[in-house]
Amino acid sequence: MDNRSALSVPRPLPPQRAVSGSALHFSKLQTRPSLPSRLSSVRSVSQPAHVVDLTADGPQHARRGGLALVSNQEQVYGSPGGIEVEVEDGEPPAKRAKTAGDGFRAEGDGGVGESDAAHQLAPGLLVASVTKPSASNAKATASKRRRYGGESAARRAHGIEAPPMATRLPPPRNTADFAPWTGHHPEDVLSDAVVKAGYCDKGPGANQSECNSAKPSIWPNLSAKNNMGLQTLSYLFTQVLEKRQVLGKCTAPSTFRPPPRVTVTDTKREAWLRDLANPDVPLRKQSRTIPHGIRGKLLMDQCLGKDIPLQRAVWLAKCVGANELRAFRRRGVSGVAAATGESKWVREWTVHVEQFLEGVIATCGQPEWQTRMNYAVKLATSFYVEKLLDVDHYLDWIVSSFAEASVERLPIWIVMTQIFWKDMVRFTRRGRQVAESILARLHHLNGLGAEANKALKLRLQKLIAVLAVTNRGCLIIPQTWEKYKYLLTPASAPDVSNASMAENLAIRNERLAKPLVRTPASIRSTLVDLYAELDAVGLQVDIETLTDTCLTMMPATDTLVPALLDWASSPYRHGASRLYLAARLISNIRAMGHDTDSAILFYLDALSATRAPAQVDGLYRVIGELVPLDGFSVGRYLQWLISSGALYTEQEAECATGLLAALPAGSLPMHVVNLRQTLLGRLEGAKGLQWLITAAVTAFEDALSKSEAEAMTLGLISDGWSLPVKVALTQHVRARIWPLSRDVGIGLGTFCLLRDVLASLPDASTLAELVDAVTGTVDAALLATATDTLSMHAESLAALGQLQRLTDRVVERYRALRSQQPLDRTFILAITTLVKRMAGMGPLMSLLANDLAICDQQGSLAVCSPASDSLIGMHASTLDSDDDIDAVFASGNSMDDQLMLRVFMRVVQRASKPHPTESGPVSKLSAWLNQLRLVGGSVFDQMVATYLHSVFKAAGDGSNPAGAVTALVASGCAGLDAIADCAKLAGTRQAADLAMHLLLSPDAACASLHVTERYRYTVMQTRCRTEHAETVLTLLCTACQEQSFAVEDSGVIDLVVGYATRMPAMLKRAFEQTPQSPALLVNVGRLFRAIATGAAYPADGPAEAFSLQSAMELASPLSVPFCAGFLEYRLKMGLNSPGIEELVQGALIRLIEGGNDVWPQLLEAVGEPAKRALHVWAHEQLLLAACRVEDEDNAVTEAMIGRYLDVLDVTNAAFDNRDDMAVLVTLAEKLRDGEKQLTDFDLMASDVTEKMASLARALRILLHICALHMQASTMETEACRQARGHLLMALCAMLVHPVIQMQQDLAEYIFDVASSLADSLPHAALTAIARSMTATKPLDARVLAILVSAPAGTDAWLALASQVQPSGSQQQRAIAKHPSQQGLGGVRSGVPGQTIAGSSQHAQQQRAWPHAGGANRAAVEMKTTPFPLRRWEIMPDSTPVMGENDTSLSLGLFGARKV
Repeated sequence: MDNRSALSVPRPLPPQRAVSGSALHFSKLQTRPSLPSRLSSVRSVSQPAHVVDLTADGPQHARRGGLALVSNQEQVYGSPGGIEVEVEDGEPPAKRAKTAGDGFRAEGDGGVGESDAAHQLAPGLLVASVTKPSASNAKATASKRRRYGGESAARRAHGIEAPPMATRLPPPRNTADFAPWTGHHPEDVLSDAVVKAGYCDKGPGANQSECNSAKPSIWPNLSAKNNMGLQTLSYLFTQVLEKRQVLGKCTAPSTFRPPPRVTVTDTKREAWLRDLANPDVPLRKQSRTIPHGIRGKLLMDQCLGKDIPLQRAVWLAKCVGANELRAFRRRGVSGVAAATGESKWVREWTVHVEQFLEGVIATCGQPEWQTRMNYAVKLATSFYVEKLLDVDHYLDWIVSSFAEASVERLPIWIVMTQIFWKDMVRFTRRGRQVAESILARLHHLNGLGAEANKALKLRLQKLIAVLAVTNRGCLIIPQTWEKYKYLLTPASAPDVSNASMAENLAIRNERLAKPLVRTPASIRSTLVDLYAELDAVGLQVDIETLTDTCLTMMPATDTLVPALLDWASSPYRHGASRLYLAARLISNIRAMGHDTDSAILFYLDALSATRAPAQVDGLYRVIGELVPLDGFSVGRYLQWLISSGALYTEQEAECATGLLAALPAGSLPMHVVNLRQTLLGRLEGAKGLQWLITAAVTAFEDALSKSEAEAMTLGLISDGWSLPVKVALTQHVRARIWPLSRDVGIGLGTFCLLRDVLASLPDASTLAELVDAVTGTVDAALLATATDTLSMHAESLAALGQLQRLTDRVVERYRALRSQQPLDRTFILAITTLVKRMAGMGPLMSLLANDLAICDQQGSLAVCSPASDSLIGMHASTLDSDDDIDAVFASGNSMDDQLMLRVFMRVVQRASKPHPTESGPVSKLSAWLNQLRLVGGSVFDQMVATYLHSVFKAAGDGSNPAGAVTALVASGCAGLDAIADCAKLAGTRQAADLAMHLLLSPDAACASLHVTERYRYTVMQTRCRTEHAETVLTLLCTACQEQSFAVEDSGVIDLVVGYATRMPAMLKRAFEQTPQSPALLVNVGRLFRAIATGAAYPADGPAEAFSLQSAMELASPLSVPFCAGFLEYRLKMGLNSPGIEELVQGALIRLIEGGNDVWPQLLEAVGEPAKRALHVWAHEQLLLAACRVEDEDNAVTEAMIGRYLDVLDVTNAAFDNRDDMAVLVTLAEKLRDGEKQLTDFDLMASDVTEKMASLARALRILLHICALHMQASTMETEACRQARGHLLMALCAMLVHPVIQMQQDLAEYIFDVASSLADSLPHAALTAIARSMTATKPLDARVLAILVSAPAGTDAWLALASQVQPSGSQQQRAIAKHPSQQGLGGVRSGVPGQTIAGSSQHAQQQRAWPHAGGANRAAVEMKTTPFPLRRWEIMPDSTPVMGENDTSLSLGLFGARKV
């Protein structure tokens, strides 16, 4: 037996040996089967019709002179259009057509006057005119004729010559059965014999048996009675095949000797190269000796410079290479050392080829560059086809050069990539490198955006399309998927089939990429994402877009509406704007046709009575806002109350019935109001409500009847009033606004009263009507405080959609008044504060800044005479009274620094003492400070800065500087941000405490200021907390280091809640950067307890008053920011406490197993040891789930497995440079066990579907774990690498299992994981794995793509046959070789069951069918050894000395196979 493949396997035709040495003949590459390639003109039947062939742009035609390159799979690669190939020797060119006149037509017997359809001219492009002879054309033609030896005589005589594959005969016939038609050939003369029997060159004789029927000779033997004819015929054929095998065996080693090399002079070397470039010089003459000194890159440069024909250039390279390689064997080196030396030399030769190509490409743009490029690419490709290069090194060089090429050289490397396309993408690892390089170039070109790169982008996109169709596994790039996925998303594929392919690619890449990059932020629950989206809403509210976003994130209305109600009424969110935003969202959702009423009623029914009253009131307010927006059906609610019996179970349904009294009656029809009143009369809790409402309305009317000054200071709203009373009062105030505006007008005092009432209720929609009612006034002070009202409630008004409209009204009014009356500084500052936070107000801000400067100039000119007239009197004055201060300012418009300081300090002292409120819109404190600012200029600014620094430096000494500081801010002489910076610069806890009081307390403003000025200071507080959050947080953290700091204050809680929901990263960073003191940690715990429970704990209370377990139980999508902060605080508090880590781990495991969706956010607060412990726990749980085969695939199990996988992914980053050997070994064992289960799987069982689903789930778990361990760590050991190889073998074995083939998605998953795992192993390890797997059975094509970088040679089946030497003495071996001793009786023949000596039938058969010589002898035992072909020694022309086994012989003799 030998190592040859089966007869059924088609083999390529062997190269024919040259008849003579005068010319170099190659087997024609065009005779091989042409499969679709880069530039092939034939479309494969397997190629989808809708896939654009990348191999060429535009129509493809059969081109003369196109280079055909043969790959390792005998596929023909056409050359690119830019690379020309001349006609090979012996290939007849097409007939030349004559061009005459305007058209193009071939002449015939019909002449030029034929007018049939076949000879009519069709419109189209004219054929280019014949090029006129020129010196350059003549030179090029002469070069071509010199290269190919000119035209043959047969072509010149007849215009045609015999094809190269025709049978050759001795002269004068030359070719068998080939005679161009001339009309005089005997075959062209029809006769009776020719018509009946056909034409023969030599007619058969009468006794020639070949022309007679074989039936008379064969039929008697086949029809014999003993029925031995078929056995005899089979025996005959077997003997023929055996004889063919014997004759076809190679029994001697190769005797090939390359032409020797000699040292010659440079002149002789040049002459030898010129003779080699001349086709007329026989190659046998050149093969006698080869000059020394031609090797490496110099050899290719000489071939290029001398224009040596490609076949002869390859021959020269083989001769030089064969001599170089034989030099290793002549040195006495053998075995591994010789193989290593030869491999090193081949790699160096490959590097020379690469350098040669780079050098030619570098000459781009020089004269005759295209011709040089054509030759260089063809020569290098010929080396590749002849397997004279290190394939891996060469292909990797092309890939790297393509990835690093500049945009100018990119087209060249695209052509190079397409030439070797199939070989590059055959190996998945290299194919992925190609895909990533293409995507990187596309990404780069998209960034450039030049129109000139459009063709390059189109070509690269076509390459990606081909990969997606033919080698989709090469586009599985998990490491770079996030960067390039926009180039492969379905949105970029308009075609349906292309979209499905892009979707498949996205699924497969996400499946491998997501586990590697998952973080707690990436696996947040939908509710957390929804609340984050709502928290991020600012002043620019696009309610339609926001509604669509919410419905996209949570399409189910019965889930979305409760989520919105929870967010609007949660104690973990502060601010009234969320109420109006939630109401508008629900109203929009209802307008889209969704049933929001059912969701609201179900929410009310399930509402727990244990909820805090503030939460319930917030819910009622949202529903109350829905009523005027037509977002809630009150009638349906009343019907539900009646039908559900909630009216009769008031205690159990308190939350459901409580809404009845909180509904706004003014927005309801009369019949609904009457029904509501009837139902309210049945509720015990509603008795006495009408009396409270009447009392509140009466108190409001009494306050409204007071004077303006009394109305401004009136405290009206009682904190004890319930929500129904506030709602009724709001309805009454709304009804009174417009009548007051029309009848008597709304003055400053009335406006302040109405504003305070509406802000205390609170009701932003009625407040918007109030501001709208006063925007038509000419009172600048009223307009200024109305503008401040808009700034104060900007978020709520923006949520209602009223902010932009009211801002435009105020700005329009300002533009009208600025030309009618003097500019008012307070009004300008109020508008500046309002529009600064809004987009698109740049021109208006410039106008306001200019007007403010003009206003200051006008104020400085309003002072009377110089102060020098009474300077001595002013210095002598004590400045004890307000009149003394007024006298100073009335005396002049300038004063020295000493007097200014005295006046400033007197004003500061005046601000710290209580004083009755001024009746005018501007207090004396503000007027004095503004006059000092106008008179002093920069000196006053420096004076204020010095005072502020001294205030915070002396903070905590018992003084109360808040009045003076607030007066400076309210008058516009100092900014609150500058005050915060001074406190931060002081750096003391007392300074930070004072600053927090100034920033947060609503009562911090000086009592001597006007109501509008105090309100102005409150607006500045809100603005500073919003625009300077980082400074405020630093001050808060510093203040928290004081044990007595009031962290339970409502202002502090509102501040922290707002920052935690809108700026969580900044809040966390501020606390982390603050020195961790015990007082800080205790205050953080007190703050969280106050936020979570609403209860205040004493500063000296126990730190563990609120347990860790209680905090974890409160974790929800709304409270998770605070729970995570408290968890981090507790870990820092108990860092050295025993068992704290185990306690946290247990709490997190209970949350995960309980289905809580916020565990990823809590995981961010724990340390690395806890994450590693959770990772190990999740890994164990998944392995247990993979081993558990359940009959039913329930949703609970799937959800639990999904949570385990999420934990595994998120905590995977906690292991840095870990040793994965134990995990890899376990995975390999589990996969082998799974393969055994698949082998024992009964496909005919009744429960096959359930068992298959269970096995598929187990495999997906194991594959997911494998995906986390695809990348090797930097500290990986050899044992770990071996374990990784065993895992890859298990995956490959699973991939080719027959049962897996029925699950396409699972098979793709296994292939993707295996190929990604193979990327982390070296080539040597992959080769060893492939060799190990090949020992049992041939490798599957997918496994080959994973493991084998280069295809196995087609000569692997060749073997050297030799006869086994028999044992015994020399005489016995000689006797055994004698022919008479072979075929003794008892040795069986080829016919089974018979012997030669014992069968008469066999003897008769032998007489009828004499065997060929020696056919009846016993078979000789032969042994075979591998016969590797040395590619460097396979030459088209033999050397002068022929050997017994010269490898230039046709290898077709080795095609016989023993049967």
